[in-house]
Amino acid sequence: MDGMTYWFRHAAEPRAVPRGRQFAANALRDWGLEHMSEAVTLIASELLTNAVAATGTTKAELSYRERETLPLVAARLRVSSRTLMVEVWDTSRTLPRMRTPETDAEDGRGLPLVTLLCERWDTERHPSGGKVVYAVLPLALPPVRVAEAQVEPPPVAASREEPERLPTRVRKAGGEPKVRPDAALLTRLERLLERKLGRLVAIGA
Repeated sequence: MDGMTYWFRHAAEPRAVPRGRQFAANALRDWGLEHMSEAVTLIASELLTNAVAATGTTKAELSYRERETLPLVAARLRVSSRTLMVEVWDTSRTLPRMRTPETDAEDGRGLPLVTLLCERWDTERHPSGGKVVYAVLPLALPPVRVAEAQVEPPPVAASREEPERLPTRVRKAGGEPKVRPDAALLTRLERLLERKLGRLVAIGA
């Protein structure tokens, strides 16, 4: 990615701003830097707005002939191993000045906003004419997506209680399996039978 550059050129008229913003978003997507899109597209938008205001027209509806007579503005995005730079060129050689906008003013907020969004910005006259205003941002790494841990269900605790004793089955040769009662159950039945027999004996006596 180091040293990659994208260019954008447009007539100095209002449509240059949203198209330049889209150009910046597309470049960031191609570089895998979508997470920087909010700051970079806003900087490109503000610098292009200033360039159009300085050299072109703010008229919304233009004929083809009017558009052909307008000067150009250009934007360039450059990315290195550590920084991303947004540059905007226009034909005016008048360098911009930072000024504090009035509370109810609709303009004059571009450079203060750029100052908040970038590491540094500056301007210089271009050798071929016009000027370049550029903003430098530190290259931010994309956010790490932590995979959701697969939570395993807790192990079922072994019960220490002995299960209820069930009758066991024994098979006699040549016959159907029969149920053999539990030993404790047999003892209770024998005692019950003894009591009943004792009562019968007493009645007979």
